[in-house]
Amino acid sequence: MTHSVVRIVVAGGNYAGLSALKQLYATLLATPSRQANVQITMVDRRDGFLHYIGMTRGITEPEFGSRLWVPYVTVDWLRDPQITIKQDRVTEIQPEFVQLAGGERLEFDYLVVALGQSRHGPIGVAANCKREFVGELAKSYEQLRAAKSVTVVGGGAVGIEMAADIKSDFPEKAVTLVHSRALPLPGPFKDEFRSSVVRILRDEIGVDLVLGQRVVSQNPASADMMNQEKHEPESVSATASSATLTLGNGHMLQSDWAVRCLGTFDKRGVVNLPSSTDEPVFGGNGIRVKDTMQIDDPKYPNIYACGDICNRDQVKLAGVAMHGAYIAATNIARSVLSASPTLEQSARFPPKILLLLGKSHFIMQLGDEIWEREKTQQYVSDDMSLRGCVEALSMHQPPEAISAFDSPQTY
Repeated sequence: MTHSVVRIVVAGGNYAGLSALKQLYATLLATPSRQANVQITMVDRRDGFLHYIGMTRGITEPEFGSRLWVPYVTVDWLRDPQITIKQDRVTEIQPEFVQLAGGERLEFDYLVVALGQSRHGPIGVAANCKREFVGELAKSYEQLRAAKSVTVVGGGAVGIEMAADIKSDFPEKAVTLVHSRALPLPGPFKDEFRSSVVRILRDEIGVDLVLGQRVVSQNPASADMMNQEKHEPESVSATASSATLTLGNGHMLQSDWAVRCLGTFDKRGVVNLPSSTDEPVFGGNGIRVKDTMQIDDPKYPNIYACGDICNRDQVKLAGVAMHGAYIAATNIARSVLSASPTLEQSARFPPKILLLLGKSHFIMQLGDEIWEREKTQQYVSDDMSLRGCVEALSMHQPPEAISAFDSPQTY
């Protein structure tokens, strides 16, 4: 490096970006002696942390939903003079700089890519500030409240929790979940687990299930069904009012409000990192990374990726994102403080999912084990882990100083 200040850029906030920033602060800035001459910049298009885990209930309970957004200006340690928070959108990542929508180009010595994935609204959030977010929630809530019948299309984790929260908070409404396969929840989960989800939804919560049928047309179509390639997915609504949905078997469903929960969109169009190997940098499940969370390409030892944007895990989870970011930041701190550091490796976690089905029902699978209700209870909270995540990210008090060379913690 020809300059004295080490420039570290964290592209993206939320679970992964904030976890990386917290660990960088704890290892490089929290000690009175200030161990390194660094300037850390985090870029986020939002002005705060958004607890996505609680989004389905935030739509059905907007008062709870308003708590999901924690503005960065309320976090004291983010005002450290060696930390800069830029509210802007990352439009391109190049080997030596990050390009922002506002025109600024951020050159870096180390980069953490934590841009996550995108979804259509209302689960995907277009808002850039809390006021806009609360307004989006209110709009979705009013559409939902006015409906007597609701159809949720897509039986992944989000669709399942969306249907469960709607029926639990509005038991008088007719709620239908449509999924194209014989059992809900794609992924590395047991059919026994999936069947238990069906039983809870149908028999205990009262959701009507239409399984093994695909929606082939919808009138009126929601915006996400039209050509929206020029728009960010979050700004495109996947809802429609007074809709007729036609299934593959010809059956028609009439719904006062329909919401499509049909997966995510990756950020490969933003990542412009030419590969020096036979494999692309951005693979089928995200950016390829090593156990150290560095990009799995010898050309980019100073670029790390973590959270939903990387290929580390098949099941994308907030806790895994925070742990991967912690490892990435630890290794950056070690590289800043030592000329020949030993880099830490991320733990390998078994596939895991905890489904929160309204306020009274939940079910969890960890690896090949389906946990009993009593065992799962320890991971369930009334606020859908909001408090736990906020505390883990040190949003209410500054992170304590720690050595970058300590053994890693887990989330």
